Amino acid sequence: MKIVYEIERLSTNGGIEHILTDRINYMAEKWGWDITIIILLEEDENTYYHLSEKVNIIRLGIKSSGLLMCAQALWKLNKTVKELQPDIYVTFQTIGALSCLLRTHKTKTIYEAHGTRSCMPHPLAMRIAERFADAIVVLSSSHAKDYPKAKFLAIIPNFTLISPKRLPDYQSRTVMAAGRICYEKNFERLEALWKKVQTRNPDWQLKIHHNTQDIVSAYLESSILVMTSRFEAQPMVLIEAMTCGLPVIAFDCPHGPRDIIEDGKTGFLIPYDDDDMFIEKLIYLMEHPNIREQMGKAAKKSVKRFEVNDIMQKWKKLYLSIV
Repeated sequence: MKIVYEIERLSTNGGIEHILTDRINYMAEKWGWDITIIILLEEDENTYYHLSEKVNIIRLGIKSSGLLMCAQALWKLNKTVKELQPDIYVTFQTIGALSCLLRTHKTKTIYEAHGTRSCMPHPLAMRIAERFADAIVVLSSSHAKDYPKAKFLAIIPNFTLISPKRLPDYQSRTVMAAGRICYEKNFERLEALWKKVQTRNPDWQLKIHHNTQDIVSAYLESSILVMTSRFEAQPMVLIEAMTCGLPVIAFDCPHGPRDIIEDGKTGFLIPYDDDDMFIEKLIYLMEHPNIREQMGKAAKKSVKRFEVNDIMQKWKKLYLSIV
């Protein structure tokens, strides 16, 4: 099987970059498939996440922006895919959506919808992908409802490769959060909430991890993970934290957290506009270490459904059915 992926960049530590790297490494290493990744934009030659030497990289080196960037990217993408003649072409993001419409090659094209459609900055691009891609892949049944007109729709969640050797220290007085500094993650709201929480528990600390290569250690040194995002697709931070055995608290934003958290069992899912409840549940976990441990162990069991081999078999089934 020969597959070509397209992505804007791989030098950053975003969720799409992370899961894509893990997936293509798996296919190249475990299955021996011929995998090429096309990187559109000029960037640092290093990738943030480790990329297998068995994966081929083509850098288009596009420097412009706006409409000129789109035109250059689409022309070069079509030319490159025609030259490579893969069995399947997989694409993401806004340029990828446009490439579904303006492709001049005949390769079967899959569009991966990693974002929440109602929160995407370019809704027209999502309509184009829905209509012109040969298949749309979404992360959960919640997202599947966003693409009723897709020619073919597959639901395949992300997976995590982390495998912690121990449980976290449930006596730790550290609450953690993680993610990029951006509008989506809404850390300003978390910091405002924390000021109210800390007045009652001054011996606790909040640590926000924006960029670390050793996220597992950060999870294991904490006893609670919190998330205050405005919107999420399928937040890997929640899955990773729960894999490490942490109880989690998150606002019920569109759509990711509700597909992962079992409210009251593996953590707390808080109505999006209810700051008081968020504070109440966080303080409750902070003051009850036995509940932290109980929920954390339940969380660890619940995310076994995101095990890599099971998820990758779903991808194999999709690829073989599309060709």
